[in-house]
Amino acid sequence: MHFKNSMITVSKIQDKFGETFNQLTTGILNKNLRVTEFSNSIILFLMSLGLFTCSVEPKADKIYINGNILSGLENGKRLEYIATKDNIILDAGIGDYEHLITSKTKVIDLKNKFVVPGFMDNHTHFMSGGSLLMSIDLHSANSKNQFMKQFNSYTKKINTGEWITGGNWDHENWGGLLPDRNWIDPYTKKNPVLVSRVDGHMALANSVALEISGITKETPDPVGGVIGRDPKTGIPTGILKDNAIRLVSISIPENSEEKKKRILNTAMKHAASVGITQIHDMCSWEDLETFKKNKNDLTLRVYAIPWYTNWEKLIELIDKEGAGDDILRWNGIKGMVDGSLGSRTAWMHHPYLDDRNTSGFLIIDDTLGFKTMMNAIDKNGIQLAVHAIGDRANDWIIDMFEALKKKNGLRDRRTRIEHAQHLTESAIDKIIKSGIIPSMQPYGCIDDTRWMHKRIDHSLMSRSYIFKTFLDNGVNLTFGSDWDVTPLNPLEGIYAAVTRSTLDDSKPEGWFPDQKITVEDAIICYTKNNAYAGFQEDKLGTIEKGKYADFVVLSDDITKIDTENILDTYVLRTVVNAEDIYINSN
Repeated sequence: MHFKNSMITVSKIQDKFGETFNQLTTGILNKNLRVTEFSNSIILFLMSLGLFTCSVEPKADKIYINGNILSGLENGKRLEYIATKDNIILDAGIGDYEHLITSKTKVIDLKNKFVVPGFMDNHTHFMSGGSLLMSIDLHSANSKNQFMKQFNSYTKKINTGEWITGGNWDHENWGGLLPDRNWIDPYTKKNPVLVSRVDGHMALANSVALEISGITKETPDPVGGVIGRDPKTGIPTGILKDNAIRLVSISIPENSEEKKKRILNTAMKHAASVGITQIHDMCSWEDLETFKKNKNDLTLRVYAIPWYTNWEKLIELIDKEGAGDDILRWNGIKGMVDGSLGSRTAWMHHPYLDDRNTSGFLIIDDTLGFKTMMNAIDKNGIQLAVHAIGDRANDWIIDMFEALKKKNGLRDRRTRIEHAQHLTESAIDKIIKSGIIPSMQPYGCIDDTRWMHKRIDHSLMSRSYIFKTFLDNGVNLTFGSDWDVTPLNPLEGIYAAVTRSTLDDSKPEGWFPDQKITVEDAIICYTKNNAYAGFQEDKLGTIEKGKYADFVVLSDDITKIDTENILDTYVLRTVVNAEDIYINSN
């Protein structure tokens, strides 16, 4: 942009001064205002008064050239370079870029590699994921013996009395038999254990942990939870579902600040390696405090969405400090209606095919209190993101969202259903018409679809993981991982969305293949659509002038290669705020 000398009337100067002064003073009050942004504002103000007599054109701090750049814009043109100034994209385009370069500009040759906007994950449990990377990981166990052997090996590396957490086990990997405390008690006599199933809605505790928590055969099931019991003796088996998990988890000592920081750093390092530049994190209040304490060291953007029981604290925090900034913010609340399909706790209209005694359940122990929370959060302009997996759960929360509209009036809410996994025809129609955002995790359509037919009928399966229907009808479908439930890597999610080929190869042509989408659309769901879901579409989600410089360089153009090769693609470079936070050393 050129700024030239010009005649300015006194009134225009006064108007411009008032506008700029307000902007500057507002910025000064923000603790996180960068010095460069402040100085740039002064320069722009002086330019507007014509106090610079020469033509000035901003120059790039860095310029990435020779790229094959997918901007995410609707024109579909591939760009060749990205120029950055401070943390902003100064320009992105095709052809000549010499006018943006000085002797101080750093030039990076992308060597025609494929570039996309920074991947955003719509649903993580980030600190849990980092903790899992430092704990026992049972996801690879595909038999009872392997499960037991991993415990035997792991306990030899830890201290006496140390809690064993993590897990990520899936009993469907060995035929569906639930694990039992007797499997692990011989190896864990000196360590309490609470390891979660892959979906986080079921966990296994050993006898030590059950004793610490005071759980016996006389302990009643909590509201919204189940204690697994031996059908003959009534003695707890160690299996805990949904709200019953908390009976043990409250006994786990809180991590030290030093360990929390190590967990966060481990998670961030992993996220950078797979191209994640922002997370929408379904977090605890403790996690939010950890993010705040370590804000200056964050290497990705965090939209913290804490658990709904903290709703009054969140309103108070926003009243006192605001809702954060574009590095760390907290203007959302996470609710939960039901459990999961794998644990048979997702709330369905009909009983499960493989257990006619249950159709799941509503895990909310106080529906009136939950509605009060939703109303207060909505009135305060805070975004609602509510977990619903079963078809009945989705119908219930959609009705609640509609009731909020009627009660509090129309506004740009962008309410979200986290997972929106199994839907009635009515729910699909209402989502399309209402503007509700389905926040979905595509990896599930190649993972739990291996055994889904055991739980629900063909009709409901056909209305599960519906991607194309939503996109064809203009719905702002977003993608993510639910990490640590499924892999954080967006490329695995993209592969799942475009192939729908189950992990066991039982559906190589795709599970309900009519819902396959294109690679470009899957990328949009991980970038542009997530920016919209977080009220950041003017700042992030596409590669264009004026937006934050967040982007990812990939080893291959995943829009051109065979879809099965997407899983062989890897991240070469991850850029956040114009800083290289990850460069592949190979």
